[in-house]
Amino acid sequence: MMKMKRTWNRFLALALAAMMAISLGGCGGGNGGGASGGSSDSGSSAPADGGSSAPAESGGDARKIVYLVNGNLGDKGFYDSAASGIQMMADNLGAETKIIEMGRDETSYESNFLDVSEQDWDLIVCGTFSVSELAQEVAPQYPDKNYLIFDVTVDFDKVTTGNMIGVSYYSNQGAFLSGVLAAKMLLQSGDARIDASRKILGFVGSMDTSGINDFLVGYLEGVKYVDPDIQVLTSYVGSFEDVTKCMEMTTQLYNQGAQIVYAPASQSILGAATAASDCGKYLIACDQDLYAQLAETDPKLAETILTTSLKNVGDSLFTAVQGLADGTMTYGNNYILGLDSGAVGLAKNENYTSIVPSDIQSEIDEVEAKIISGEVEVASAFSMSTEEVVALRDSMK
Repeated sequence: MMKMKRTWNRFLALALAAMMAISLGGCGGGNGGGASGGSSDSGSSAPADGGSSAPAESGGDARKIVYLVNGNLGDKGFYDSAASGIQMMADNLGAETKIIEMGRDETSYESNFLDVSEQDWDLIVCGTFSVSELAQEVAPQYPDKNYLIFDVTVDFDKVTTGNMIGVSYYSNQGAFLSGVLAAKMLLQSGDARIDASRKILGFVGSMDTSGINDFLVGYLEGVKYVDPDIQVLTSYVGSFEDVTKCMEMTTQLYNQGAQIVYAPASQSILGAATAASDCGKYLIACDQDLYAQLAETDPKLAETILTTSLKNVGDSLFTAVQGLADGTMTYGNNYILGLDSGAVGLAKNENYTSIVPSDIQSEIDEVEAKIISGEVEVASAFSMSTEEVVALRDSMK
């Protein structure tokens, strides 16, 4: 069993790019039933645990960095955030960088990993569960190469070559704050978009996986922290990318009475935002600050984004490479980042501060401090069985 600790680095704020918005279908009665750094290719601090004691080359030698995307850029969230970190490496460290978009065809992943491992890259960056097993199989075959995998913890019983570092996140902590915020806005805000007589909130996730359910568990726990009698309706898109289906499922949640929906919906997030706008409701987005991305290009859509549950992937990757260079982080270890490091949290932008009453903002800050101090402990889907997650979800229907 790997020993988990926290790392305490404070991250820089992300510079987020503007995005193009889409306009999709409408909403039924509101309370009714029912970027890369360098080039981009398209492909057809305290460690969390001690792994290998064998020292790897300094991250300061990582002047050629390649990022293998197990999907495509343009998700306005997770992958784009990671790409922004690669861009920071190019801009601030002078690194030669490349991004290879592997798409969703997992049969191509192995050949891409082997190809870059055979080439002269100093650091190979990848992330998420869908490449975890493959990356940990390839890394020991190339002990002279270095690998950084994010949103995954490395099994150092398998990777004993001291050439891999894991960076992952306490996503459940930001989700908990999202649940507290949604519940308090429902009960206390008096906002015209919210019908306080209907104690119903919603959750729409991209897929029914442990990673997405970690957001769900944190969100449900946050809602219960405020009022265990609030009902939470849950849906899964069944896809990371189906914008239309996400819009339809989010619309259905609003039509069933959900007053605010939390949406860790990956690349389909614009569907959820469109549904919120059409229904005249609020949405809590996930990963990158969606309001900041939409504010100039589509202010009408942006105004529905109450906040975003941030996962600052790009900052964490940039900080990890810096840490490898200065010796504060080392290969052979996992680093799990949470509220204390700024890697996760809520986007407290101008929309948040203008919509959320000051007393609720103060309460959110107090809960955040309690999580950081350990006074409030947040459950995680990663430490729960599937049956336990389902039971929690069903208990709040």
